[in-house]
Amino acid sequence: MNKRENKRLVKYIFFEILLSAILLLIGLAIVYFTNYNFKDVLFVEGMVVIILGIFSGISGNSTGLSLQGMGQNNAQYVSNANLETLKEEKEKTKNNLNPNISIGLNMVSLIIGGAICIIIDFII
Repeated sequence: MNKRENKRLVKYIFFEILLSAILLLIGLAIVYFTNYNFKDVLFVEGMVVIILGIFSGISGNSTGLSLQGMGQNNAQYVSNANLETLKEEKEKTKNNLNPNISIGLNMVSLIIGGAICIIIDFII
């Protein structure tokens, strides 16, 4: 591994530890102000963070077909314009296929942070 990859890995591990510590502190605050069990709070926090991590990786094409012309006098014109735009975008990205789920450092960090929170819950 080169220097750049090592820096990125250290940054990634630091973010994981920081996220886990923040989740634990939030869990302690919730337990302090409510009557919930700490294990239950950690489990729910972990699930929420995992779901946020998964949803943060989902992306899409916002210039595709839309319903903005429905009910208007020029609905056929707007629909035709939308279809032409979609056709041009497909031609541009014909050779360059972009997936709708992009795996980035933030997505993986959130998922692993939530998993660490759930693992701590099972250890306790």
